[in-house]
Amino acid sequence: MIQYRMLKKDDMQIEEYHRMRHTLWPRHEERELYDEMLKILENIPFYKNELSWTVFAAVREDGSLGGFIEITVYPELHFCSTKPVAFIEGWYVDEDLRRRGVGKGLVETAKKWALENKCTEIASDVELHNQVSQLAHQALGFIKSHKGSTCIYYKREI
Repeated sequence: MIQYRMLKKDDMQIEEYHRMRHTLWPRHEERELYDEMLKILENIPFYKNELSWTVFAAVREDGSLGGFIEITVYPELHFCSTKPVAFIEGWYVDEDLRRRGVGKGLVETAKKWALENKCTEIASDVELHNQVSQLAHQALGFIKSHKGSTCIYYKREI
């Protein structure tokens, strides 16, 4: 049975987290992804004007990681009607765990955390070519807000 928990900087599984980040974003330099990961685990804003970072992992029965979701909180986003807004920065599930509810479990965990942090909307973006992620967002109740030059932006109420 998969369990979901927040990752912290002293977790023993940060190399697994790094592996999954590099699988999700293979065009990025490994060192860049690793440096970002350390900032995320220490909740150090570094990207835009985010207020905080949190990452939750899907933990397999053997204790290894099988997925993650990175969540930020922004003071506001122009395409959302409430503030602050939770935002999914990264969402990944290992191939062998897909279509088994693990992605949904990660999003549900993120939604619960977002509510605890006074957010009533959660948003995300998906690269234009990533049809699988677009379908996953839609299946979980996200609605398309708008299309940018490289991404489609989604949002939903919590």
